Amino acid sequence: MRPSHLAFFTLLAASVATLSSGCSSSSSTGCTKDYWVATTGSDATGDGSEARPFLTVDRARTAVRADPVRGQCTVNVNVASGTYRLAAPIRFEPEDSGSPQAEVVYRAAPGNREPVVLSGGIVVDGFDCSALICRADVPSWPRGRIARQLWDDDVRVVRVRSDYDPFAAIQAANPVYARNDLGYALLFGAYAPVLLHPEWAEVVTVTQWKMMRCPLLPIPGTSLFPDPQCWWNANTYPAPWNFQLLSWIENASEYLDQPGMWFLDPESRTLHYWPSRPGVPGRVVVPLLETLVDVIGEPGRPVTNLRFSGLQFSHATWNGPNTDGYVADQSGNFVRGPGYQANLTGHQKIVESTPGNVNVRWARGITFENDVFAHLGAMALWFGTGAQDSAVVDSTFTDVSSSAVQVGGVDLDVNVRASANDLTSSIRIVNNDISFTGRDYFDTAGIFVMFSAGTTIQNNTIDHTPWSGIAIGWGWGLLDEGGFPGMPYAHWFEWGTFGTPTVARDHRIVSNRISHFLEQMWDGGSVYVNGSQGTSPENGLVLQLNVADHKRPRAGGNVFYTDAGSRYVTFDQNVSLVNPVGFIDLGSCLTPSTWSVPLCLVTALNVSYGAEMGGCVPRGHLTYTDNWFTQPITFFDICLENLDVPVGVPDVSIRNHAILDEADVPAWILSQAGRR
Repeated sequence: MRPSHLAFFTLLAASVATLSSGCSSSSSTGCTKDYWVATTGSDATGDGSEARPFLTVDRARTAVRADPVRGQCTVNVNVASGTYRLAAPIRFEPEDSGSPQAEVVYRAAPGNREPVVLSGGIVVDGFDCSALICRADVPSWPRGRIARQLWDDDVRVVRVRSDYDPFAAIQAANPVYARNDLGYALLFGAYAPVLLHPEWAEVVTVTQWKMMRCPLLPIPGTSLFPDPQCWWNANTYPAPWNFQLLSWIENASEYLDQPGMWFLDPESRTLHYWPSRPGVPGRVVVPLLETLVDVIGEPGRPVTNLRFSGLQFSHATWNGPNTDGYVADQSGNFVRGPGYQANLTGHQKIVESTPGNVNVRWARGITFENDVFAHLGAMALWFGTGAQDSAVVDSTFTDVSSSAVQVGGVDLDVNVRASANDLTSSIRIVNNDISFTGRDYFDTAGIFVMFSAGTTIQNNTIDHTPWSGIAIGWGWGLLDEGGFPGMPYAHWFEWGTFGTPTVARDHRIVSNRISHFLEQMWDGGSVYVNGSQGTSPENGLVLQLNVADHKRPRAGGNVFYTDAGSRYVTFDQNVSLVNPVGFIDLGSCLTPSTWSVPLCLVTALNVSYGAEMGGCVPRGHLTYTDNWFTQPITFFDICLENLDVPVGVPDVSIRNHAILDEADVPAWILSQAGRR
C-alpha cells in the first residue's frame, strides 16, 4: 500500500472510532465527549446522554472513569440546574484523570439559569411555629451528634449561646480554677445557670489572635467542667493567649431566649429555632457531611487535569471540635491530644490544620473556575500536600467558618522540607471574591499559605475577615535554616537544628484589594508574614500593588505585618488607606468572666498598638519601596528584640511616599487592585 493510502485509511479509521464512541470534533483534542446529569435523571436507568441523564455527579464520574476516550478526548460532564444532596463525598482518584490535551470537565450545563449546588446538608421542614420557638423533628439526623451550623434561606443563623462576656453585668469576685479528679472546673457559684446537658455545650474564648473552644463534661450544676485534655492544651499557652477569658458559652439550650438562634437536641433529634422574622422559617439546612469533594492521588501517582466550572459547593461542616475542642495555635492550626507541655512563646511545634470541605492533594492541573464556595463549616478549599500547577480563578467564597483557601501544610515530616512528590507548588489564586470568612473560627485568614513554593495570589477582593486578610508562612523562624528564635522567650534551635532551608520561596501577592480586616481579633494585618520566605531577595516573597483599607479602627495590628522570623520580603507600591492605629484589648475588668485583672487593666489604659509596617522579631532583609502610607517611616515592633537575638539583626530598608488620603495615591494603583 502506498504511504498516502496508508495515511488516508489511518485517518478514516480514527474518524470511525471517534464517531462510534459518541465524540464530536474539538479544535484542542480532535474530539469531545459529553455526559449529562440532572435532578430528574436516574443512576439505574440513565445512560448519561442528554435525553437520559444520570442523577448524580458520582455516577457520571464512574462512567467517565470507564470511558476509553478519557485522556484522548475532552470529556464534559454537564450538570443541570438544581441542588444535588450528596450521600457521601465525591472522591476523584488517579483513574479519574484527564490529560494536558484532554481535560475532564465537571461543569454547569450550558444554558443553565439556576445554580448547580453540591450540598452536604439535610433540609429540615415540618415546623410547628404555634409558639415563639419553632420546633421540627429531624429523623435523618444521626442520634447523638452535635450540630454546628444551620442556614435559613442561605443565611447563617447563630447557634444558641450566652451573651458575649456572659457575666459582665455581675460585679463580683473572679471565678477560680479548681483542681479535681476530672481536671479543672470553672467555679461560678450562682452566676452560671444549671445546664441540664453540659456535655452538649462548649466554652469559648476569643483573645488577641487566638480562639478556643472546649467541650464540657456531663456534670450538671453551677460549675462548668471543660474536657480535661482540651483544657490542659489551652492552658499550655501563657496568659493572655490561654483560656484566661470566658467569651461565651455555646450550644446550651438554656440560652435560647431571644430571636435569631437555634438548638438541635442530639438525642431527641428535635430542632428548636426562634426565627428572627415572624412566621414559618424558610428553607432550613443543617450540614451533615464534612467533605464534599476530595481530589486525592498518591505520592508519585497524582490525579491530573480536572476542571470544575460553574459549580457551587455548600452545606458541609466539621465535627472535630465536638469531641476534641478547638485549641488554636494560629490561623486555623490547632493542637489536640496528649503530650503538649507549657511554654512561654504562645506556640507549639506540632499542630494540625483545619480540614477542607473541598480538598486537593497529590494532584496536578486541577482548576476551579467560576465556582461558588458558600455556607461552609470548615475551610472551603485546601490545596494540600502534593498539589501542583493548580488554580482557583474567577470564583466566589463567602460565609465560610474558617479560611477560604489554604495552600500547603505544616506537617514537619512531609511539608517543611518536602520531596518533589509532596511539595505543594505553583498554585494560582486569581481574580476571586472572598468575603465573610472565619465565621466560627475567628483566628483564621481569608487566604493562608503554609509550606509551599511559587504561590500566586493576584487580583482578589478580600473583605470582612475576622483576623488577617492573607497570612503566609509558619514557624516563627524556629523551623528555618539556623533555627532563628523569632518570638520573645524562644531560644536558638529550640525546635531543632536545620542545615537546609524550608521549601518556602517564590511567592507573589499582587494587586489585591483587602478591606475590613481584623473585624473580630487584633494583632494581625491585611497581609501577615511569618518565617523566612526564600533564600535570597531574588526568590523571596514579593507584595506589589496591593491596596489595604478600613481595618477595624480599635484593632491593634500592623497593616503589612512582617512577624516573627520574617525574611526576604519586598513591599513595592502598596497602599494603606483608612487604617488608624488601634489598641491592645485583653478583656474587660472586674467581671466574673475575666480571670486576669492585671492584663485587662492594659485595655482600660487604651495602649496603642501597631502601624502600617511592623512585626515582632523579624529576621530581616525586608524592603519597603515606593509604598503609599500615612506613616511612611514608622516600623512598629513591640517586642523590641528577643534577648537571644543581638540588637540590630533585622535589616529593614524603607523608602516610601507620605499620604493623607486616597487623593494622594495614583488613581491607576487604586483602580487595578481587586477582582477584575
